[in-house]
Amino acid sequence: MNQRDVLAPFVPTAGSARLLRNVTAVFLAVGLLAAARMAWDVATDLYARQFWPHASGELTSISEQTSAGVARATRRTRYWVQFDVRYVVPAGRCSTEVTDGGERGLGACIGTVRTRSTQSAHSAGRWMRETFQERAVEVLYDPAGSEIKIVGEPVWLRYQWDMIGALTIWFVVFGGGFAVSQRRLSG
Repeated sequence: MNQRDVLAPFVPTAGSARLLRNVTAVFLAVGLLAAARMAWDVATDLYARQFWPHASGELTSISEQTSAGVARATRRTRYWVQFDVRYVVPAGRCSTEVTDGGERGLGACIGTVRTRSTQSAHSAGRWMRETFQERAVEVLYDPAGSEIKIVGEPVWLRYQWDMIGALTIWFVVFGGGFAVSQRRLSG
């Protein structure tokens, strides 16, 4: 049995193979855009964790937030955990624009860190209970902006693993379809 006989039920003619190749190429291009966005988010997070300055801080509040009642593009309610953090930096270095006074040439900044969102209130509640047991934390702050991050924040809270999994499946399915169509056209 040759290769042509195996592929014949899936792509019986050269025209259907060209159509399959073109359609899968479009879907692969869309997937590449989404993957580029995801790669940018991961790369900027890793850059921040490597190069942003550190400061000692303290969690002042931890709360579960929801998108319920807010106008949004999707009807599904999203949940996330919000950490309010107070941290000390040299005077004039607080870029969050919210300060809590200062002493000895240091200024106390107040900032907010949010986890990724989820559709599960149970997951968000679990994150809130289990993430940071201690109030004292190390904070990374953007010297050129107002963003802050908490050192030691678990990776499952930082990255959208459901989207990474979906993109992996996307590339396997549409990459396979593209390969099958190319093989049919070449042989």
